[in-house]
Amino acid sequence: MTTGVALSETMRGWLQLNDESHARDFAFSLRSFTPRIFRFSTPRSFRGRVTLDGVELSCQGELTLKPGGPHYWLDFEHPELGQLHVTGKKQYRLRQLRHSLTTCPMTVYGDGSPIGTAEVRYEDSMLAFPFRALRLTNSDNAFGEYGGSF
Repeated sequence: MTTGVALSETMRGWLQLNDESHARDFAFSLRSFTPRIFRFSTPRSFRGRVTLDGVELSCQGELTLKPGGPHYWLDFEHPELGQLHVTGKKQYRLRQLRHSLTTCPMTVYGDGSPIGTAEVRYEDSMLAFPFRALRLTNSDNAFGEYGGSF
């Protein structure tokens, strides 16, 4: 059992495949954990849930916090679309600070090739983020409803 920092967040938006004319509702909730409290940019594995068109699925991935904006990648199996890999990075910009702090453009991959795009947003209060999303915990309790420890 190790003490560390758990981070929880939910991002919501849309996902559109290249061969479709409409965007699908898309969201993911994640819970990451790292015992490296003072290593801000350490990649953090996560477990979570993806919702695509109202269907909730398990996912796993990695979150890396970087000075220019966090980078996310996640993998999940969709019953119709198969194995999907979604990756993206927020890019902080002073001229569009609020938008860039909360919005993350993403690319959707299937079988290693880009098959679509997505965009998700953090919709909760940015001021409340440190109080709602971050907490000290031990590795045995880090993932709560997402199950177990790494």
